[in-house]
Amino acid sequence: MGKSTIRSAFPYFVGLAVAAALFFYTTQIEYTPRPNALGPDFWPRLAIGLMSAACLFEIVRIFLGLKSDTHGVADAIEKDAEEEPAKSYPGLLIGGIVLVTVYAIVVDTLGFLLSTFLFLSAFMYLGRYRKHVMVWSVSAIITLLAALIFMRFAYVSLPRGAPPFDAFTDFVRIILGG
Repeated sequence: MGKSTIRSAFPYFVGLAVAAALFFYTTQIEYTPRPNALGPDFWPRLAIGLMSAACLFEIVRIFLGLKSDTHGVADAIEKDAEEEPAKSYPGLLIGGIVLVTVYAIVVDTLGFLLSTFLFLSAFMYLGRYRKHVMVWSVSAIITLLAALIFMRFAYVSLPRGAPPFDAFTDFVRIILGG
């Protein structure tokens, strides 16, 4: 076990520490349990558990000396430092930041579903993807899947939007059978 092994595993130990801290914060969530309903701590704990499992898997893989098709984080950083500098697109970065900011501002007015649909479409166009049918189809499918996951499985209350935009949320609820 050399320095390179420890260096390769270090980001995953950091990930485990972050997961432990996040898990501790989920123990502070106070709520009144309801029969046959998941508590508000279920989904965060599930995500934290998956994050921990991935970190543990990578730590074991590194210490056993098993190779993977992808390089560890430390190897990727070293390799990136040796390669030619990549093209940068500061305008796209600023555009993405603006889109996320606008999304956060309008989500209460337009509602989660409509604002998500428009955000996804705008983000793909900003990313220079120009197959219009794909942009709008993927945006619609992801929006419907998000609605299904949040409204039917996770039971999360999403912003409906202000009138007349709340009609879109009601339309999607009807489509999903509720």
